[in-house]
Amino acid sequence: MMTKTIKISEGTHQKLSEFASKRDTFDDVINFLINYYINNEEFTNKEAEFYNNEIDNFEKGNLDNVTELTLKDLEKRILKLEMRMNNEI
Repeated sequence: MMTKTIKISEGTHQKLSEFASKRDTFDDVINFLINYYINNEEFTNKEAEFYNNEIDNFEKGNLDNVTELTLKDLEKRILKLEMRMNNEI
């Protein structure tokens, strides 16, 4: 395997060391973090573009896709999201 040398600060080195077990290399840790980020990215690029367009439309006063939401409905949605988050932890 070809290797590359990268420069990192002492602080970054310490943080990477905290993630690693005795058997892990920094390459293992960095790959784990990259994969974690990719798998847990909040939105795909397509989703982010859709939401940004919706926000732009809303800010311009275009309310075609806007629906009224009651406080009770919002509380239910928040509870459902919190339950999903707790199950994933």
